[in-house]
Amino acid sequence: MIALALVLGHRLACAQSSAHDIAATVKDADARVLRLQGIRDEAVKLEGAAPSDQVELVDCIHSRVLRIDSLLELTLGAQKSLHKVIKTDEAEAVEGYATNVELCCERAEKLLLEAESCATSVTLKTPPPTNEVPAAVTNSSVDIKITPRPAGLPPVQRPVARTRETCLHHEQFATMLGKAMDLKMTDKATPDDFMKALARRAVEPLHGWQPGKCVTVDDVYVACARAMNLKVKDPHNPLSYGQALRDEGLGVDTLLPERDPQLDPPYVLDSEVRALLTTGYAAPLPSARRVNPD
Repeated sequence: MIALALVLGHRLACAQSSAHDIAATVKDADARVLRLQGIRDEAVKLEGAAPSDQVELVDCIHSRVLRIDSLLELTLGAQKSLHKVIKTDEAEAVEGYATNVELCCERAEKLLLEAESCATSVTLKTPPPTNEVPAAVTNSSVDIKITPRPAGLPPVQRPVARTRETCLHHEQFATMLGKAMDLKMTDKATPDDFMKALARRAVEPLHGWQPGKCVTVDDVYVACARAMNLKVKDPHNPLSYGQALRDEGLGVDTLLPERDPQLDPPYVLDSEVRALLTTGYAAPLPSARRVNPD
């Protein structure tokens, strides 16, 4: 009887501990949502305070505000789902949604810092005095298009064979990207675990993760842009994701093989994707540290 009481007491203690952990996780996630809303308000104030005649500065800040808005939308959705799964007492699901909230908040913090530094990173031009009335800048005067590879930067020629034997495979890329995003995975996590964890966060190529299949440039474009929560012009066009990465400052034109829109996307190699992850920001990060896929 005493032994039975001890066992039941232990189970009750474990249940109470689990419930406490879930409650603490939810409380922390709710606090992060409030912080993200505050980040958004701060970014909007920065945009409103920017001189309207400094078009480059306004655009620099506005692009960050748009991305923060997108992150806030994703976070509110994750928060709503989080509160739903509390009733089912699914600790893994709770942790997954809470991680999404955490990543979005951390990414928003970085974007706010970028917005604050726009004034120093953008060359502010003071127009020379003139008697002419300056032409008004309107939205119709801004032509947004996918930027082609600069003529002065010819594609890097790599004497390598891009075959099914030498290419990076989906399960390898998922593991590499999952580690770069610092997902809370156990040491025993398999490539399949990484693919499932990324898929739950909507971080995957357009056609999903396909074990054994070669990774193409398009797959890298889409998965990395989604990991960074970047907005794209056409969510069905891989080239739009590539342009979003390019706009973010990642060296997709120098680190990855050239993507000719008239041809099928080329396969990528392990070393190329690893170089992209280690020299740029290809995932939401808790700080300004570089990504380490290892």
